Amino acid sequence: MFTDIWTARRSALSLSKSLMVATMVIAIGTQFGVITADDFDGDVSVINEYDPFA
Repeated sequence: MFTDIWTARRSALSLSKSLMVATMVIAIGTQFGVITADDFDGDVSVINEYDPFA
């Protein structure tokens, strides 16, 4: 979990490019997390989405 949105965004972009999977920055309370699109179930608020193929 990240408390800084900019750190979460950089981590999501880096993870997306290295694994070649779509990643998302999500908000959970006052913190932010990075998950892959496969793990997304719709229960959380998505801040950004990174697609390495777009």
